[in-house]
Amino acid sequence: MKNMLIFIRCIFAIVLVLTCRVKANTSNLLVSGYVDYTYISRLSDRSLIDIPYRMAALNIEKRTENISLNGNFSIEYHLRDDAYFLGSSDPQDFIFDMRELYLTYDHDQFEFRIGKQIHSWGSVDENSPIDNASSLDYYYLFFGGIERKMATLSIGLDYYLGNLRVNTVFSPVHATNRIPLGDDDFPIELPVYPESSEIFQIQGQPYEGGIHGTFSTGMGDISASYYSGYDRTFNLSGVNVYGHSSDISFPYVDIVYGYRKTDVFGIGGVLLSDWLTLRYDLGYFLTEDQNESIDRSSSFNPIYYDSLHFTYPLMEEAQYIQSTIQIETELPFGINLTAQYFYHDTLNYSSDSLPVDQEIDIPNLELDPEQMRPSNFFTPGMGVPIAILTNRAFFLTLDRNMLDDQLKVSLTSMVDASSYEANRSFSGSLVELKMTYSLNQDLDGTIALTKVNGDSDHPDGGNYPFNRMEDFSHLRFEIKYFF
Repeated sequence: MKNMLIFIRCIFAIVLVLTCRVKANTSNLLVSGYVDYTYISRLSDRSLIDIPYRMAALNIEKRTENISLNGNFSIEYHLRDDAYFLGSSDPQDFIFDMRELYLTYDHDQFEFRIGKQIHSWGSVDENSPIDNASSLDYYYLFFGGIERKMATLSIGLDYYLGNLRVNTVFSPVHATNRIPLGDDDFPIELPVYPESSEIFQIQGQPYEGGIHGTFSTGMGDISASYYSGYDRTFNLSGVNVYGHSSDISFPYVDIVYGYRKTDVFGIGGVLLSDWLTLRYDLGYFLTEDQNESIDRSSSFNPIYYDSLHFTYPLMEEAQYIQSTIQIETELPFGINLTAQYFYHDTLNYSSDSLPVDQEIDIPNLELDPEQMRPSNFFTPGMGVPIAILTNRAFFLTLDRNMLDDQLKVSLTSMVDASSYEANRSFSGSLVELKMTYSLNQDLDGTIALTKVNGDSDHPDGGNYPFNRMEDFSHLRFEIKYFF
C-alpha cells in the first residue's frame, strides 16, 4: 500500500508540473458539451422511472505545442422520492463527476497519457470481450461508447511503428464497476449485495495493466492483446464459522466475498470491403481466487464472536471464452444495418466445497444443499457486461436519415439467444424505436419507445432477467442542447 501511495503521489506531481507548463504557454482552449433534459415513464402505469442520468457534460482541451490537458466533467441528476427530506436535509439532487482529467504528450512516434482516463480496446463497436482496461457504470449499460465506462488513475502509451500500433496501459488502482444497489428503478439487480465488511481485501498491490497491438493492412486490421487485473465485480470467496470462545451452540456464519485475479488473452480483426464491414473480438479468460486463506476477525460483533471454528475458502479457478462478431452494411433505401452476436461459455471450473453436509450443521445458513454447488454462483468478473443477463445474445440496429439528415429513425433490438428447450430458440428481448429530430444545428429532440418482453414459460420464472426487466418498458422524451 505504501508503494502504491508513493506511485500515486508521483503521478500527481507529474500532472501538476505539466499542467503548469500548459498554463504558462499561449494555447487554444476548446470547450464543448451538452445539456440534456429527459422525461422517462413506464408504459404500464405512466409513472416516472427513478434512475440517475447525466443532465450536463463539459469537455475541455487546452493544447500547447505537444502537450494537452483533457477534461471531461458531468452533472448527474437523481430524482428525489416523496420521503427524501424525511431522512436528509440536503437540498442537492445533483452529483458533480470529474469523469476524466489527464495530460497528453504527443511525439512523432508515440502518445503518452497520464491521469484519470478512460481506455477503449477492441475491434467491435460495443460488447468487446477484450475491452477491460476501464470499469463499467451499469446505470449506462444500454448507452454506447465511453458513456458507460468509468475512468481510472492510469498511464497509457500508444507507440506507432509503420502499420503497427501498440497500446500499453498500467494502473496501480483496482477499478470496480458501479452497480445498481436495488434502491431505484434500474431493471438489473445483482442476486446479493454484500456489506463492505464482508469483502476480503486484496492482498498485496492491486496492479493492473496490459498491452494491445493492432496491425493495419489494406483490407483491415489484425489485433492481439493481453490484460491482467482483478475482477470488476465481486465473487463468493468462502465461508467462515465463528463462535464465542469454545462455544459454538449459537454460531455466526460469515460469507466472505472478494475479487479474483483474471488474465485475458484476446485476438480480433476488422475486414473491410466496398459493401460490408466485418468485425470480430475473442477473449480467453483465466481467473483464479487468490485467497488461499480467509482467516480474519468476524465482520459481525467480533467481541462476542471471537473464535474462528471453521473456515472454507473456495479457491475458485475457471477458464471461459467470450466472443463478439459484428457486421455492418448498407441496405436499400439508405438503411444502415449493424448486427452483433455475443457468445459466452465456461470451459472449465473447479473449487473447494461449501460447508453444507450432514456432518456440519450451520443453523443460520438457510440454503438448499442441492443448490449450493459453487459453480451455480460463478459469474464472469471481466468481459462483456451483458454476460450477467445471458450467455448468448443477438443485437440488431437499423437506422436511416431523412429530411436532409434532420430526422434520424432507428430501431434497436437485443434478443436473448440462449435456448433452454430443444424446440425454442429465443426467450426474452428488448426493442427500442427512436426518432431524433434536429431542431437546429445545436438542438435535438428525441422520442423513444422501449419495450421489454420476458418469457412466462422460462424455467427461472421470476428470476429470469428479462422477466424482471419487463416493468422497465418505457416512453422517453429528450431535449438535448450541444455547445
